Amino acid sequence: MDIHHETLIIERNFTAPPERLFQAFADPKERQVWSAPSPEIVIVIEETDVRTGGREIARCGRAGSLNWTMKVFYHRVTEGRQITFSEELWDGENILTVSLITFDFEKHGITGTRLKLTDQITSFVGESGIAGHRDGYTKALTNLAASLIPA
Repeated sequence: MDIHHETLIIERNFTAPPERLFQAFADPKERQVWSAPSPEIVIVIEETDVRTGGREIARCGRAGSLNWTMKVFYHRVTEGRQITFSEELWDGENILTVSLITFDFEKHGITGTRLKLTDQITSFVGESGIAGHRDGYTKALTNLAASLIPA
């Protein structure tokens, strides 16, 4: 087993207030859209309860083949300020990664938000598990920024 550990920190400024970013995360329909790292990947949030002590089950993969399962436990949720959760990523009966992830929302300027995402990962599939988190969250946050721009 090729185990890797890494902590990723991604910081990004958004033009929307912290409450709006929190809402974009907490709304499963909205998150299914912006969190998919590419048009080929589909994320289906089957059940969610974004609150301290809440849980979530989601599946993802290419359309027609949602073979990965994400099991989430929300440890601390403070509306408009912070979301901390642990996430297990499974491929059938095989665990791929386990992470402790925090989204910190801080007011920035008059109407903006500074988001700091901290992702502490243990990958049981080597560097590819770390790269998947890094690429996935980088692209998801770019999608989130684009989704917040008024049409």
